[in-house]
Amino acid sequence: MTTMREGAVAAPAGDQFLKVEEHGIEPIPPSERHGRSRELAFLWGGAFVNYASLLTASLATSFFGLGVWDGLAAVVLGSLAAAVVLGLLSHTGPRSGLPQIAFTRGIFGEHGARIGAFLTLFLAVGWFAVDTVIAAQAGTQMVGLAGLGTGRETTLLLTLVIAALSVVVAVYGHATIKVFETFGAIVFGVLSALLFALLATGFHWTAGPSVGGADYPGAFVLGFMSCFALVASWFPFASDYSRYLPADTPPRGLTWWPVVGVMVPMTLLGLFGLLLPTLDPKVAAGPGGVLAVITRHAPVWVALPFFAFVVLGEVWANYLDVYTAGLVTLTMGIRLRRWQTALGCGILGAALAVYAVAVRDFHIAYEQFLLITYLWAPAWAGIVLLAFHRTARARPAHAIAAWAVATAISLCFVNYPNVVPGAHAFNQPLIDALHGADLSGLVSVGVAVGVYGLSLRLHRRRSR
Repeated sequence: MTTMREGAVAAPAGDQFLKVEEHGIEPIPPSERHGRSRELAFLWGGAFVNYASLLTASLATSFFGLGVWDGLAAVVLGSLAAAVVLGLLSHTGPRSGLPQIAFTRGIFGEHGARIGAFLTLFLAVGWFAVDTVIAAQAGTQMVGLAGLGTGRETTLLLTLVIAALSVVVAVYGHATIKVFETFGAIVFGVLSALLFALLATGFHWTAGPSVGGADYPGAFVLGFMSCFALVASWFPFASDYSRYLPADTPPRGLTWWPVVGVMVPMTLLGLFGLLLPTLDPKVAAGPGGVLAVITRHAPVWVALPFFAFVVLGEVWANYLDVYTAGLVTLTMGIRLRRWQTALGCGILGAALAVYAVAVRDFHIAYEQFLLITYLWAPAWAGIVLLAFHRTARARPAHAIAAWAVATAISLCFVNYPNVVPGAHAFNQPLIDALHGADLSGLVSVGVAVGVYGLSLRLHRRRSR
């Protein structure tokens, strides 16, 4: 007979390595709960041990004008703030057994949850495209080092191959994802450490900021918010990967193991990403980014396997994207089996990735994508956490209204020229007064929590 003590239940037949997962968005029954919260550290570590973490951190020095150590402070603070929220959201999985978006039906109602599901589907498909493009670019660098072609045709071909691999494993589901994330993160971490050691003597460790005076706080906020947005993009995914844990899993581990999983790679790879541009600032600011810096300055014998694991790291991240896309599609009421919806969403993401490779400037597209993320996800997460930790909930209409008001107000604080070069938006005087700081994500969560918290107080008074 099984028990619900943490770690005492063996993995059920429907959730095992290289077997297609049977569960969709229904609650995981107590008899099938298994695992320990520390597994979340490896899973989220695998999600962040990839080039996206390097790229996002490198923006602080390559594009925003911060130095190495103040840039690292922005990376750490932004990542930590969002990682704590991610850990808190993970509590909803063991408590309910539900995927994250399905859980919010009790907060936003059926229709409100479908709005969140649609936005999460866009987020998952968009991240699938971003990760696939990153992997294809790394694969192109690897092919170039091997003396083969490095043109756009090569990148497009690799995009299709990588998309196919991502979908295949995501179709299998939770247990397969967990295995690949855990062991892949370890191998990639070792390779990253080796490459870092080989390049360390060429880094300009004391490189300072290129902006100063009143413009400096704005640059710091941009660095902070970029990393916050990177982690925040996983908010709607949180309990998808904690729902198999026993209901009595200790709360402390549910919060802090995801934080550890996020912060170790974001700090170490973040520092790597901040230092790489100091080797060759012009190359780092070009279309190849810091991947091109590695190609130019690293020994081939370590650059080749590193690029190989950049590719694999993005594929592992894609497993999470496609898996959650399948779950939220079910929440939207599309009655297909989860693996079928995962396959369809993977195909859509692959098409978007091909489009990004063929006609778009990837770095600008990436910043635009991060902007879309922190316009709605922080406010949504604030409402979910407030409702989860309060016994009384306001009506779903109040939650939706708080979310909408927060998102609308946050639009006034977006630094539009930062993501659309040359744009002159309606809020330009405010952005000029803030010296370029983009506070939209912080404003959205603050307004959402304030408005929804007020509605909870009014609801309690009326219920007395």
